[in-house]
Amino acid sequence: MSEHPISHNVVRWPGEKKIRSSALQLDQVALSENGFQIIRQYGTDVSRLECDLDRLSGGQLYYSNRMGVLCHQYSVLPESPNFSEQMLCGGFHSDFMFQPNPPAYIALLCLQQDPRHPLYGRNQVVHMRSFVERVQQAFGLSEQDLKEYRLVYDLAERGRFEQPILDDLDGKTIFRFHELLLGKKQMQWGSAEMSVVSMLHAVMMDITSDICLESGDLLLLSNHHVLHRRGECSIKFEGLTGEWHARKMASIRFNL
Repeated sequence: MSEHPISHNVVRWPGEKKIRSSALQLDQVALSENGFQIIRQYGTDVSRLECDLDRLSGGQLYYSNRMGVLCHQYSVLPESPNFSEQMLCGGFHSDFMFQPNPPAYIALLCLQQDPRHPLYGRNQVVHMRSFVERVQQAFGLSEQDLKEYRLVYDLAERGRFEQPILDDLDGKTIFRFHELLLGKKQMQWGSAEMSVVSMLHAVMMDITSDICLESGDLLLLSNHHVLHRRGECSIKFEGLTGEWHARKMASIRFNL
């Protein structure tokens, strides 16, 4: 049970699993329609998660040369240059969006929720279908426009380069985007009064799904069809023990 007051209970998504499953199974309908699947009370055994996903993916776990691991475990720190370890709110993105073949799915296991409030550190998800529809409604831009307009990125190790937010991979449309890595100067979209970055962010915030994970909850994401980010986090210092308490996560990327 959650240690938070009953008034702060996490709202459950309809149809999500609420009890621990003996064998992890993927819900292809949820992953297709929502872009994510939630499994409550999966547990915090990271070795079990790696074994389950290795079985489900047929050994197609995604190895990151940069991180040097299959399973990335991290926590929020008082100070860090790493986006996933910072207390500030994250930017909407797809993982490894600069790779020719980014992993198709992401598993996010909550090892320890935010120490102060369940709404801190929540995950936010934007589905491509809703994104394209809302951009069309709000700004009159089509899916083809999103594939043709090239956003500018400026990375210290790679320099300046351009990449559309929607791209084709093996005949299918996928997201390629990282909000926090965008260059400061972007071209305007036609005669629009808002900046491109502001336009995209406004749409994403309008249609995002908020997901609160408690310790042991598992979130599976379609990395090709949704953008995700993490909300602002807090930390708590225990004076008696001299320990920091913070949100802790484990993530694994995989293909099917």
